[in-house]
Amino acid sequence: MASPKHHHNKPSSTTKKKRRPLLLRRAMLHSCLCFLLGLLTGLAPSDWADAASRAANAQVFRAVRAINHTAALLQLKTRTTSTSYLQQQHQEDHHQLLVVTTTTGLSPERERRSAALTRTAHALRLVSPPVLWLVVEAAREAPPTATLLRRTGVVYRHLTYTDNFTSDAPERHHQRNVALGHIEQHRLRGVVFFAGLADVYDLRLLEQLRRIRTLGAWPVATVWEQERRVAIQGPLCSSSSGGAAASAAWFSSSSSSGAGGGFIRFTTRPTPPLTSDDSVHGFAFASDLLWDPARWDRFPTTEPDQSQDSIKFVQRLVMEDYNKTKPIPDYSNCSQVMVWRVDTTLLL
Repeated sequence: MASPKHHHNKPSSTTKKKRRPLLLRRAMLHSCLCFLLGLLTGLAPSDWADAASRAANAQVFRAVRAINHTAALLQLKTRTTSTSYLQQQHQEDHHQLLVVTTTTGLSPERERRSAALTRTAHALRLVSPPVLWLVVEAAREAPPTATLLRRTGVVYRHLTYTDNFTSDAPERHHQRNVALGHIEQHRLRGVVFFAGLADVYDLRLLEQLRRIRTLGAWPVATVWEQERRVAIQGPLCSSSSGGAAASAAWFSSSSSSGAGGGFIRFTTRPTPPLTSDDSVHGFAFASDLLWDPARWDRFPTTEPDQSQDSIKFVQRLVMEDYNKTKPIPDYSNCSQVMVWRVDTTLLL
């Protein structure tokens, strides 16, 4: 019996030929993928290779920008604070000067008065602003003065009135009240200073006036050329516990060098004699005192009502609070004269 024959299935040549193209295609596909991957990597290496670095740089940039922003805010805040402080100091040291000038006198004296107004205007032009010049005059005399004031280059207000007076002293008193009433009505903040047409000033005085917070006083020298006589009156100073000077008394000194021989007379008193017409030329005060509510309490009910008289109010204020008056200039212990009254025909 014949033994069975075992048949082994051997791959045919046709099958082998079919597998070879498949492997070849797969290898080519892998090669193409690698080629494309390399090509893309070569074309854009910075985008792929530096992605992590760019992310880190972005984080650092944002942190640096936040730090710079915070530093800028701190610098701006410091600068704003410094600017505000400097502006506050500047405002404190540069209060507005409210210069009041009266112009009593009859028409024949207009040329002399115009010359005196021009001289005062030239002095005020040399003072650092802000300065406001209040010139008070009767309405009938106003037109020529208005023309003169427009050419001075000084900021001014020309105040007029229609009242008639028979003598100069009451009219000057009225003119000063007109100026103070205007300041009070319009709430003009600053230091009020009475500048007479007969006065000659040291410009340092006008700058020192800005330091006044309530009241200030200074020595005034009056010269009579024909009589060859000089009089000086002003505050006597004493040093307080803090080292600052304060007004302690008032002195008056006069000297004469006439043909009969010279003499000197010196007197003192606790407070200044504010009853004289020209006494206001040695004082200045803060304008907000005019609308201070405590003003109405300074006049006793037993006395005639003078609360509406601003000049009398200021005089009473100086006499009652004289020990609080700031001496001008404060660095000379009240010994330096910065105001001279030389034209006695225009003692206004």
